Amino acid sequence: MNQISPPLQKLGWQSVAVSILTALFTNLPVYAITPEQAKVEEILGNSSELLIRRDGRRESLQVDSVIQRVRDALITVPPNNARALLRFLSGRGEDLNFYMQTNSHPNRAIYYFPCQIQGGDYLIGWGLADNRDRGCENGVQVMRGRRRTTSSTSLGLVARAKQVLAQGAVQQIFYCGTSGGGRQGFATSTTGEPCSEALQQCQTQGGSNCAVTTTGSWWSSEGKMQATFACDNNQDLSATGTGQTIAAEIQTLLPQTQGANCGLQVYRNQDFMIVPAPDDIVLAQGDDEILVQTRDTADGLQVDVLKGAINVRSTAKSGFQLITEGQRYRHYEETGDVTAEVTTFDQDDSLTSVDMEVLCTFSSKPDNGLAISVCGEGALATQTPIAFCDLEQASGGQEGDTRTVQMGTNQGEIKIEYEMFTVPDRLQIIYEGQELLDTGTISGSQTLSVPFSGKSGRVKVIVTGNQEQSGTRWNYTLRCPR
Repeated sequence: MNQISPPLQKLGWQSVAVSILTALFTNLPVYAITPEQAKVEEILGNSSELLIRRDGRRESLQVDSVIQRVRDALITVPPNNARALLRFLSGRGEDLNFYMQTNSHPNRAIYYFPCQIQGGDYLIGWGLADNRDRGCENGVQVMRGRRRTTSSTSLGLVARAKQVLAQGAVQQIFYCGTSGGGRQGFATSTTGEPCSEALQQCQTQGGSNCAVTTTGSWWSSEGKMQATFACDNNQDLSATGTGQTIAAEIQTLLPQTQGANCGLQVYRNQDFMIVPAPDDIVLAQGDDEILVQTRDTADGLQVDVLKGAINVRSTAKSGFQLITEGQRYRHYEETGDVTAEVTTFDQDDSLTSVDMEVLCTFSSKPDNGLAISVCGEGALATQTPIAFCDLEQASGGQEGDTRTVQMGTNQGEIKIEYEMFTVPDRLQIIYEGQELLDTGTISGSQTLSVPFSGKSGRVKVIVTGNQEQSGTRWNYTLRCPR
């Protein structure tokens, strides 16, 4: 089933104050919001496995780190057990009703600001539009990760490498699309930011209220690529080319877009675009949010729709393809041809996965202000406080404590460090209804490793304070499995 959903279906007006995307053109109204900041809201696990790349340099990722330049990227480093939650903001720091969580994956993954992901495993969520601004509403581009090649393909890659060398050094080409008043702008750059030129082009063509609609990048060594303009008058234009020629092909399409406001997307055969479906389709399914999980698989890419609905666009099919709750879109290449298929998956199993548990633990913190409806349902809901492994979990006295601790995996060894001081207390660990550890009533300190394996990544830790001596004290820390 196909559903055409023009990405510029609503006019959301906002003054833009910061960000290199529109820093030279402040106080301009925008059509579909391009995020101007991606803030690291939470981290679970070893933060050394998460890096930010700025201007070719790498730096450590921390909670409250902000990504806000076109060339910024978040990189996950194998073994990729850490997870980060990104929230997307406007130039004024307003929440854009869009979030993304990186998950464990054996290969390196890259998130390119503002709306591109390469490789890895991600949970991506939008709230309803409902006359609100939403980040990456024009779409998220999902790209395959780069893998080590096998001997069977090495000769072909050597030939390709020789061809690329003959053409010159491989470069990453950043692009920017703008729109306003029925005119578009488009520019590329390999050394700076392209949006100021694209905005000027839109204005020079006679556009009013020109604003950034899409940004992204490709490599000059890319083979077959496709560019599309989806417009608010239902016009749909496309062109093909290579990493060397696609920019010129896009320029030839610009005159045909006059009179409409259009969103530009550029992608390869092995990529696809995810665009949030209109509110009426989401509401018709009984949902009030869109939640999907993308994965880089051995033979291609896939996206599972856990809640709501999305439109997918790729070279495999013209126009947008509607994918609804409980459906999986698989996308892979065979002998140069792109194949796409829609199947189903175990939705209940996915909604109770460790990835979802982590997301719901992130959202449970009161200061996050992240409302995810499914997190209040079934096994994901919990009445006890949720803490993160690797952080100080609890300390207290005679009153004791009971809390749930979120880990990043469902198997391995739980390492717990406790201090009961002189007056003895009792510590227990419960996992999926089974008791993994009971210290009995003890004094002193110790570090214990407890193996576990199951479906959940949550354990319950119970400390029973000594009821006979009011001066008792205790504390513990539960480490994330490595």
